[in-house]
Amino acid sequence: MITHLELTGVAALLGGYFVWNLGMYLVALLRAMKWRERARLSAQLQPRIRQELVSFLAGSENHEAIREFIRKSRLDVADALLSFQATVAGSARDRLCALTIEHELIHDWCTETRSKDPIIRRTAFARLAFACSYEPCRRVAGELLRQALNDPDTEVRFYAWRALVQSGTIEEIEKLFEASLSQSLLIRILLTEELRRFAISLCERAAIWALQSPESKRVLAALEILVAWERAVPIPDLGQLLSHGDRRIRIQALRLARLVPLERHDLRGIGRMVVSDDPEASVEAARTLGAVRFEGALPELAHAMRSGNALLARTAAEAMAEIPGKGWATLEELSAGGDLMAASAAAEALHRVRRKAEV
Repeated sequence: MITHLELTGVAALLGGYFVWNLGMYLVALLRAMKWRERARLSAQLQPRIRQELVSFLAGSENHEAIREFIRKSRLDVADALLSFQATVAGSARDRLCALTIEHELIHDWCTETRSKDPIIRRTAFARLAFACSYEPCRRVAGELLRQALNDPDTEVRFYAWRALVQSGTIEEIEKLFEASLSQSLLIRILLTEELRRFAISLCERAAIWALQSPESKRVLAALEILVAWERAVPIPDLGQLLSHGDRRIRIQALRLARLVPLERHDLRGIGRMVVSDDPEASVEAARTLGAVRFEGALPELAHAMRSGNALLARTAAEAMAEIPGKGWATLEELSAGGDLMAASAAAEALHRVRRKAEV
């Protein structure tokens, strides 16, 4: 039988559980009310703050309105400032960044970078990445950005990289490029766009040194960045990479070859790769030959169309279609031949290129 004491204990436990649930509900309710109030205030302030910032960028020296908005909500002013990061540059961007110093917003962000909450830290570094394109802001941030390069949080590391890239000298950019080669693929992908505008300068020294590294991982990482830039870059001696012992490097070098001036002997080497035992390398070689329109590789491309590999046959046909004259003539011959796969690929490529020429 259940004693009175036991019933009292169960009742107490149930009561405690009810009180705990009620307390959690009230906390959640208060948080929701606070969030709604915060959202309502932001909806009211954001358009007005942005309008005032537009006036400021247009030359207005009346800072009192901005000060008033900062007194009401520093967070909304910070958000409004960052909403301009994709639309302003040069002196206009510097004027916005100067506001972060004048109103000590940047000091808030520096403090928030030490938060244990990863969301707060990411937001703080994202804001610093915007502001630190302005040298005085960079000085306020000090060593915070460099220390964050080793942060365990990927997003924090990216924003630190971004801030340093935006405000560094070419010597610093070179060091960042070299350091990025040992970072994760995600970081390199995110940094590619940030480094793109320095492509020519980086290819004068830093990229060349990276491609000459004895470490295959660094060479591969550098090639991936150069290929992702999709810009014509001056890379000498690409032929050494085209014959590298690591097939991943050979394939990336083939992709880069479409963007680099090549010697005739390099083009001949790419032609030989079309008929290699590596299907992926063969396809990339065929694409490269089509991109550079190298007439001297037509025999290898024709051989590739009869290889029995459907993807390679189509790619080789497309490459020949990029070479008017002899390339088109070769496709006509193949389209009338006995190899069904080669004939189909040739006819399809000819049809497409002729329709394009008519347009």
